[in-house]
Amino acid sequence: MNYDTSTKKSIIAKQTHGLFQAGMLVRYNGEQYKISTAHSEYLVLQDITSNKVLMLMAEQWQEGYCSGLITVEKPTAQVVVNPITDGNKLAEAERILAYLNELETRPHPGSVTTREKVINYISSRIGDKNPPHEMQLYRWSKKWEKVGKNISAFINVKQSRIKPVTGAQLDFAMFIIDKYFMVKFADNRSALYRHYVAEFEKEANQSKFELSGKPMSKTALDNILDSLDPFEVTAAQKGLAVARNKYRDSNEKIVTNFPGERVEIDAVHLNLGLVDEDTGEYSGKVILFLAIDVHTRYILGYSIVHGLNPAESSEGAKNLLQHIVSPKLRNGNYINEWVCVGVPYCFHADNGPAFIAENTLRVCAMLNADLHRSESKKSQRRPFIERFNLTLREQLMVNIPGYLGKRLDRYNFEKTVEQAAVVSLETFTRYLEEYIVDYYHQNPHSGLDGLTPAQMMLKCEGTYFKRPAPDLAVINSLVGATFKRTIQATHGVQIENICYHSTQLKELRFSMMKNRQKEKQVQVEVIFNRNDISSVTVLVPGALESIIVPARDKTIQPGTRLAQYKATKAAATEGFETQRYESIGPKHDAHSKSSKNSANHASAPQSRVVEHEVYNMPEVLIEGTSRLATDDTTRTVRVEDEVDSSHANRRTITRKRSGSS
Repeated sequence: MNYDTSTKKSIIAKQTHGLFQAGMLVRYNGEQYKISTAHSEYLVLQDITSNKVLMLMAEQWQEGYCSGLITVEKPTAQVVVNPITDGNKLAEAERILAYLNELETRPHPGSVTTREKVINYISSRIGDKNPPHEMQLYRWSKKWEKVGKNISAFINVKQSRIKPVTGAQLDFAMFIIDKYFMVKFADNRSALYRHYVAEFEKEANQSKFELSGKPMSKTALDNILDSLDPFEVTAAQKGLAVARNKYRDSNEKIVTNFPGERVEIDAVHLNLGLVDEDTGEYSGKVILFLAIDVHTRYILGYSIVHGLNPAESSEGAKNLLQHIVSPKLRNGNYINEWVCVGVPYCFHADNGPAFIAENTLRVCAMLNADLHRSESKKSQRRPFIERFNLTLREQLMVNIPGYLGKRLDRYNFEKTVEQAAVVSLETFTRYLEEYIVDYYHQNPHSGLDGLTPAQMMLKCEGTYFKRPAPDLAVINSLVGATFKRTIQATHGVQIENICYHSTQLKELRFSMMKNRQKEKQVQVEVIFNRNDISSVTVLVPGALESIIVPARDKTIQPGTRLAQYKATKAAATEGFETQRYESIGPKHDAHSKSSKNSANHASAPQSRVVEHEVYNMPEVLIEGTSRLATDDTTRTVRVEDEVDSSHANRRTITRKRSGSS
């Protein structure tokens, strides 16, 4: 859809208005400014040093924000320190911090094996003669998180006067609990207390745990048992599967106060095959990444991964996060406005490979957003996105030609996904965006007291603080496919026969080779975006840092797509290629030998992630504005029953499908 200047300006103003508030600190053209006035049509900036005033119109502000010319500055918060004055407490605090800090740096800190390795390493390093038990380190870490990682609050906890139990007695009690209670076929509490008293009176334990005085009472031991996590107790006594089933139904109610406080994200595998828009060839199955705001039930963004063997890659998760925080302009696929809430405060996901990947964590760290991951097979920890996945299948997917449903409730057993595929990626994207914005957002929701998600979002407008992305250009640089590449001395890194090099990359190569005993190839992970090949992003190993490296070929302008670049190269060599093919002949070309190492140099992944700004086809624009009725409350999803027959004709000519006659 083509907008005039005033309409486009109004759309941009609506997207940016609310993301930036008066009093925020930003950096523009390298200078630090404070926003003195935030209006829907303009923003007034005041220089921090010279107090010079600068006005930017909405369109200028949008361009600067998306290009990285304008970034958000994080204010420096004052830290209130409550020092520990007691010498013994200070020594104990340093001892505990040594274990906790080391545990935070290790992968899988919740693992028993990891805690045991940390205890062995730290106890030998600091000479701790009485190292903690691994369960005690587990309780330390939970308490550490509960007090906000404040060591003063951790140490200076008021002890109850009801049970005068020393630290040594508490450590010994936990040792007995782990030995006799947190095991299969455990004793009851009375038998456990008898074991505790008998073990307490042994001289070996008196010396090892530095025990003194009398054993604690049974009431004190019962209080310790009551403080244990019931899930952990059941898992230790009866197994993890029993514990999960027992505590699957939780009485906890998820309560949120504003949009963006809790956003649930997930990847759903759809039994839908896609065909190429031009040739009709089968192009693969679909994995759909989705994000829902719990407070408003509003869909904040999506991304699509498809291919012959698609996987939940970090590329799809990164594209999802980028789509969430980016302003969304209408592209003709939907009529109503798609609101951007800025950067959410917390994402909730499962332990899928896309959400535990280091690249996904990099994006969350740059957005200053938390990423919480629930246990596997615990979908009830993310009930809202799981319910929307079911709604999506029931309301949209069953009406799309070629969708076969889940494996358990497949509608057509006579066809495979490939044989049933008739919908192109562009058509599926149009269906999806139209359903989300013009149908799901506009219909009443039972969890919102009859309000629609769009009405709930409008109701919350002005009642919460929208956080803009600190640097949208840096976030965009992390979007793309990740490859392992060697840094060459003169050519840098090479992808798709394009070389990328810079001074920073040369310094990184030198620093990585400096500590090597013999010269080896220096390999790094490189993010390559097919929609902008003017630069790549090199991830610094061992740090949450990245380097944007430009292409050595300066004729490649920013925003150049890989397909466009290849087409230009092909056009430039068209005469030479035609002459070469005529001299060789089609028979030789058909039976030419392939390189043995061709698989090692393949740079294009099998799965392709969809970018959201490429769906501006004229027919999409016309159809997207007239597909659904205007009455939102009585609307039903309508999907074209007839798909362009040219797909089937072209596919029949170009490729004979497996199982077809």
